Amino acid sequence: MPADSDPVVRVTENGPYRVAGGVPVRDAEGNAVEAPATYFLCRCGHSSNKPFCDGTHKKVGFQGDETADDGPIAEREETYSASDIAIHDDRSVCSHAGHCTDNLPSVFKLRTEPWIDPEGAPAETIASVIATCPSGALRHTVRASDEPVEEPREPEVSPSRDGPYRLTGAVQVLSADGRSYERRARQTLCRCGGSKNKPFCDGTHWHIGFRAG
Repeated sequence: MPADSDPVVRVTENGPYRVAGGVPVRDAEGNAVEAPATYFLCRCGHSSNKPFCDGTHKKVGFQGDETADDGPIAEREETYSASDIAIHDDRSVCSHAGHCTDNLPSVFKLRTEPWIDPEGAPAETIASVIATCPSGALRHTVRASDEPVEEPREPEVSPSRDGPYRLTGAVQVLSADGRSYERRARQTLCRCGGSKNKPFCDGTHWHIGFRAG
């Protein structure tokens, strides 16, 4: 469990995310948003003060039951290996931002099985595209190492445009009943209220036409 001063996001029962430990907030354009050391982020998608909660979840009867797997990430990942890189894919937390398929279709292939070809581009190119995956669904290791490669990032939360909260810095996410989700350097948290994999984004915002403002 994190210490009291550590950055942490706690899901509240049928309510917002409680963010403590001084995690900075930036808007979708990267501008700093003023926030206290502890604040509450809208989770139902209906606040009139986005990204912050204004209590609307109570009025709309938001049901925010968590369904995400809190087990080891490694047990959910599929691995695609080449001689100098291995790509690890956890579909359960993919937010469907499309950075991989849009920017490197020779490796990440829509409507194809297997959808990942680890030999479709140089390892350095693959690694640079994986680093843009906001959810951390895609990770990579090199050669014989078992440790995923991650660039150091400071704790920060940013609502993407009409999409999920992008959370960086391996901030601990806790369930409403106190369970710990395994830390990721990159995570996306649902803020439209519709994900079937709460508290994480599953791309539902695209299907329901969520608009942040």
